Amino acid sequence: MPTFAVSPRGAKIVALVPARNEGAKIAFCLRALACIADAIVCLDDCSDDDTLAIVESLAAEFRVERILRKTTWHRDEPGDRNALLAAGRALGGTHFVVIDADEAFTANCLEGEKLRHAILSLSPGDQLALTWIPLWRGVDRYRVDKSKWSNHGKSFVFCDDGRSAYASGFIHTSRVPATLRGRVLAIDGHMHGVLHFQFVNWRNLLVKQAWYRCLERIRDPRKPASAINEIYAASKDETALALRPSPAQWFAAYPFFDKSVFDAQETWREAQVRGWFEQYGRAYFEALDIWDVDWGKS
Repeated sequence: MPTFAVSPRGAKIVALVPARNEGAKIAFCLRALACIADAIVCLDDCSDDDTLAIVESLAAEFRVERILRKTTWHRDEPGDRNALLAAGRALGGTHFVVIDADEAFTANCLEGEKLRHAILSLSPGDQLALTWIPLWRGVDRYRVDKSKWSNHGKSFVFCDDGRSAYASGFIHTSRVPATLRGRVLAIDGHMHGVLHFQFVNWRNLLVKQAWYRCLERIRDPRKPASAINEIYAASKDETALALRPSPAQWFAAYPFFDKSVFDAQETWREAQVRGWFEQYGRAYFEALDIWDVDWGKS
């Protein structure tokens, strides 16, 4: 079993991780988080792959102290995040790390416990922002240009004030509660940040963004297709694309990192979109910018 750091008496760093059908990625996510957090709470959003079984099998070794199991799938990000936060509070959490299963802190954040020290320096109501690093069409390079994906700081950590809660639409909920009223501290630059694997496999990216568009069309039929398309347009815009090689130190302290996991083709979102085509008819989604994917016949 790995040797983990321990927080000072009275402080407890708890990582909150929602997951749905992340069987290929969840082991890496939990192993990496266990190097930083004192405990992990994982919410399984009614996965129909082996996500839950993997989390259960790794729980004792990698500090997963609570697993929340949803039995009916209904996308409700603020509800899920509030459930995770409540569970983390019940475990005595004072500082919370909130990332998705397709993200990880750069491994050099572990050096000298740099990230843990930054987290534990937060006072109630404070939050910590890091650069969100988009690995682009592979894990060996990342995007750095004038796009919305480059030089993008995002809060992933906060110190609990005991009363804040999440409130948002049903998707795209912020990682920290909007009601926090403390300081916003930051670890700036690209040398230390949060690796985002969404763009590694381009077809997975196209399917995922199409899935979001379709889901918005279903959940809010009154929203114009043009407005939905505008929300997601930047996701596949490679105008003036500029890339840099990923530094080796982003991965060096993660000997369990396997880049082939992120190259693998995902299938569940594509299957769900095909199901929606059958349920609602393709014409219902015709105006959405989703047809750069070959969906086949249905």
